[in-house]
Amino acid sequence: MNTAIIRLTLLLLLGICSGFFLELSLKMTFLTLLPGLILFFISYLRARKLLFPDLFFGSSVLLLFFLLGIVVSSLHLPQHQPNHYLNKISSEEIPLLKLGIKESLKPDLYSNKFIAEVEAVNGKSSFGKLLLLTPKDSLKKPFLEGEKIMLSSPLDPIAAPLNPHQFDYSAFMSRKDIWRQSDSRKGAYIKLSDHNSGISTAAANFRKKITHALEENNFGKDELSLVQALLLGQKQDISAATYNNFAAAGAIHILAVSGLHVGIILLLLHQMFKPLERFKKGKLIKTLIVILCLWGFAILAGLSPSVVRAVTMFSFLAVGMEMNRRTSALNSVFLSLMLLLLIKPQWIFEVGFQLSYLALLSIILFQPLLRHLYSPSNRIGKYFWDLLTVTIAAQVGVLPLSLYYFHQFPGLFFLSNLLILPFLGLILILGVLVIFLALLDILPYYLAETYERIIETLIETVSWIAGHEQFLFKDISFNLPEVLSWYFFFFLLFLLWRSFNYRRIIAVLCSVLVLQAVYITSEFQKSDRLIIFHKNRNSIIGIQENGKLKAYHDLKVPAKDLRLLQNYTVGEDLSGIEEKPLKNIYIQKGHFLIMIDSSGILPQEIPQDTKLLLTGSPRLNFDRVLSNSKPKVIIADGSNYPSLIKKWEETAIKNNIPFYYTGQDGAYIIE
Repeated sequence: MNTAIIRLTLLLLLGICSGFFLELSLKMTFLTLLPGLILFFISYLRARKLLFPDLFFGSSVLLLFFLLGIVVSSLHLPQHQPNHYLNKISSEEIPLLKLGIKESLKPDLYSNKFIAEVEAVNGKSSFGKLLLLTPKDSLKKPFLEGEKIMLSSPLDPIAAPLNPHQFDYSAFMSRKDIWRQSDSRKGAYIKLSDHNSGISTAAANFRKKITHALEENNFGKDELSLVQALLLGQKQDISAATYNNFAAAGAIHILAVSGLHVGIILLLLHQMFKPLERFKKGKLIKTLIVILCLWGFAILAGLSPSVVRAVTMFSFLAVGMEMNRRTSALNSVFLSLMLLLLIKPQWIFEVGFQLSYLALLSIILFQPLLRHLYSPSNRIGKYFWDLLTVTIAAQVGVLPLSLYYFHQFPGLFFLSNLLILPFLGLILILGVLVIFLALLDILPYYLAETYERIIETLIETVSWIAGHEQFLFKDISFNLPEVLSWYFFFFLLFLLWRSFNYRRIIAVLCSVLVLQAVYITSEFQKSDRLIIFHKNRNSIIGIQENGKLKAYHDLKVPAKDLRLLQNYTVGEDLSGIEEKPLKNIYIQKGHFLIMIDSSGILPQEIPQDTKLLLTGSPRLNFDRVLSNSKPKVIIADGSNYPSLIKKWEETAIKNNIPFYYTGQDGAYIIE
């Protein structure tokens, strides 16, 4: 196997991760690249005189790709792009922005959400993406893709999570190159008469036309939302219940148009155009047609990043398939990965990108080994055995990362794939036919009814599987060192499986020792602490001791049902939550915390360096409290009125005492 492309891609990937982590200045970045270029040219000139390139040349190439990764990632940082809108506005300025609506996101309870492209700031040309929020209003239609608006509104940072182990929406959006948000309720906007032009806008308009055509053929709301997800890449209309059922059944990958759908379409097209191989240069013609069809599907699905990534990946794989070599397929996958990372290096941090490539690589590597374990005697048995081996191989590839991101494992994932995947190709092909006939307004009623019943059966099947909750293993704690050590173990196990020898046995045993060391270290790293969580209108104080969490609270519901506490216990790998009523004094290894509730009563004697926690908006003479108690720090949680918090902060600053508000600074932690 020629692993040159694989090694170069991995070094490029490592360089990209290093570049985003280090955030070097452009000057420092290019100064770092210069020695790598000099070393490469020296090794190249030297290698020309040798019969075979030696280790020196190979090492210099690998180093060059690592440094190239640092350069590529640095160039994509906003601070290194002079025309990025972040570099054209000050923190206090309310800019006048010209925006083009690029994408509609799933709305929340109060706002519609859009990704908008900045075209101008205060009349000067600019670029960059931001998150645009607009109020839900039944009298106003939401923005459409391609529309342009003028907006005068503050640009705010996307809020970071206030409690440990909560979902970090700001980090999630930054991976999409979105660094700020703007709420139209804080300013004013007008729609412009001109619209964005281009293939993305044309694709968005085409999707709207398709949706309207299906609505006219009386598709139900749930069925229509699923068709939009499966064929058009639009998931925002899927109900929460349907989405949760797909997640619990281990079939969430079906809802996102990505590698699975494109892979199925590739296999169908591969078989459909196989007769072309009989002609002269038939393989080349067939490959070109397949790739054109894949990109046609990408346009139909809206050219979303996940679709573009999948089609690029499978376009390279289509070439590899025609070479009829597994190594060609593997190199094709890594070549597509290299190309995509050079164009959009930040994609490496997107969950969908990671899962797609890991699943495909695992199928290419592990599925042939699993398939040779058993040889069914008939075609039907062979089909289901292949389906089983592909499913297991893909699950092995994504399992550690899935546990890290989602902390759950659907035990019936194979049953879901067994019942759904054999018919997904039919659903996709029949769906394209239904859409085509609906657009021509000649869709027969019986065909529309049949397709709607198929989609309805799919939803009911997933709901039935999800109903067996005893097979859904939730709240599984999994950290990054565990992810890396498990992938290290899987890789060495694959090498041992391919070639059983003494050295590889030792390597696998060493990887087992690494796994044990990671788990032992994780246990020793658990520390006792006191946490004042942020929760609007409530007070929650947690004491983490001996692998458990004691939750002191005034909630009206059980603390174990609160999502922020569930996230914390899973993230810290705690065994459970013990609930207790709030008390006024807490001691954590020499730290004294005194809580002043709505009664405003303080103990008569207060130790030095005490921390004061204000809850329930107590009415008190704050100046007198500070002069008598002289606390080390004042903490206000989310149960207080904002107007009182502002007054307390001013008084604390006047008395030179640090003030901490959990609604702004996040949960307060005493180690």
